[in-house]
Amino acid sequence: MKSAQPTPKAFQNWRRGFFAAVAVLFASWAFAPVKAEVSVVTDPQGRYVRTLVATDAKGGRRLYWSAIRKGLDSRFLLNPSGDRMGDGAPVTGEQPGSRQPWVVWSAADGSDREIAFATWSDGRWQGPALLERSDNAYDDLNPRLAFDSKGQPVVAWWRNEAIPRIYLSTYRQGVWSSPLPISDASVPSRFPSLRIQGNLAVVTFSTPQGQTVLFQDLLSAPVHMDGNGPLDGPVPPPDSQLDPWRGGAGPQTPTCAPQCPDPLLQKPKSTDQQ
Repeated sequence: MKSAQPTPKAFQNWRRGFFAAVAVLFASWAFAPVKAEVSVVTDPQGRYVRTLVATDAKGGRRLYWSAIRKGLDSRFLLNPSGDRMGDGAPVTGEQPGSRQPWVVWSAADGSDREIAFATWSDGRWQGPALLERSDNAYDDLNPRLAFDSKGQPVVAWWRNEAIPRIYLSTYRQGVWSSPLPISDASVPSRFPSLRIQGNLAVVTFSTPQGQTVLFQDLLSAPVHMDGNGPLDGPVPPPDSQLDPWRGGAGPQTPTCAPQCPDPLLQKPKSTDQQ
């Protein structure tokens, strides 16, 4: 005996219900609040505890720079308009000993991309500011953060020049050094990673021939200090105006937000994102 087949009207009603449900789900997704922010968590006395990086994805894009905690003091939020500007993924790290938090990222400036940074001090974010005072005509991408033997921040990234190169800069006495190109000018070099071994910056990066490892002596490297605007001058420790607090944590390995490398590398009409 054959089973009863649905009538055309019943089938049409089912289709209408199905597509209505899909539309509701899509609308709820499209208008759902973004859950992404970079902020500081403090204890009840206002002392630094940790840096929070919460990410979300929307429309196939990874988001980092949007406020999600209602009522949060704006001093605790870093770069809350970054997603609207098109800024890249944050890379965070804490200085050994003081646990002073630093954040670096690739920021859109309206014409290209520059390396931006910020640090938490005196109960607020100092920054954002640009690492390099003078502009350049190329995208600066995928920064990586580490700390030298004296706890000073070191940043490596790649610049999307005609032949992409790896650059390095160190933070000393309140200013960043002029970016130092450290990779071969004739070999396209991208996507660095960075660690410190004694006085050496160990930089690993991609070339057409494969992975390359470069050891840069931080003591002998030429350093030219340019200054960088609003953060010129030594930056005090994170709780310098509060009671000293060191917690129980020792040096921490810098961490990159999830889904690195920078998702904003997926830009059209560029042969350097492959």
